[in-house]
Amino acid sequence: MQPKCDYCDFFGEKYHCNNCKLFNRTRTTRLPQEMDCTLEELVEYINGTEDVTERFMVGDYKTIELYTGEEVKMILLDVEKDTLASGGTAKTTFGILKMDDRYRMNPTNTNRGGFASSTMNTVTLERIYRLLPDILKQNIKLVNKKCSMGENNPDILTSVHQLFLFSEVEIKGEVQYSFAGEGEQYEYFANTRNLPFEDYTWLRSPCRGNSRYFCYVYGGGFDCHYAGSRSAVAFGFCI
Repeated sequence: MQPKCDYCDFFGEKYHCNNCKLFNRTRTTRLPQEMDCTLEELVEYINGTEDVTERFMVGDYKTIELYTGEEVKMILLDVEKDTLASGGTAKTTFGILKMDDRYRMNPTNTNRGGFASSTMNTVTLERIYRLLPDILKQNIKLVNKKCSMGENNPDILTSVHQLFLFSEVEIKGEVQYSFAGEGEQYEYFANTRNLPFEDYTWLRSPCRGNSRYFCYVYGGGFDCHYAGSRSAVAFGFCI
């Protein structure tokens, strides 16, 4: 990556710097850290400020407890990236990238209907949503997400979601196993240190050229697997 401004030239290729996309956001070279506020205070701050990055940077996280007692980290993945179903842009996109349980995309090995019609979307994520703290459920915004139709159909469907799995391009920044058009890379994943996942983790992208597979990420790599197999789940949501 070539420096794009004096700021980048001075600091070099640091964590915050991705072709200057974060230059006017983070204004800092510090490493990500736990957000120094309660969850309620965080939500109030997001709702009441124009620029979240005046206080928090991409990569900062908040540890929360699900109703099962499991503790997970919600990580700030990007700002002003996802499109609200009601119009405009969501201020923040967060991700929970590690949970204890494993889930299927569908009961059988099919990607028909893509992510929108999958059991993962219509059942599993609905159940996970109910496990979130009330303050989050009250403030998560409905957003539009794009995904191919499955069964090797390159047509892109836009559907509305509270929680969503990530597409291949949203993590990798390019497509290898999926069709183009399923969004853009989140700033958090632009740094390769954030790519390794500890387990095989589902993506919402149906596998191109196959009617039985969805894409997944493992470590820093990507591949496809049978929709009826069990893998880890990482998901995003917007506030």
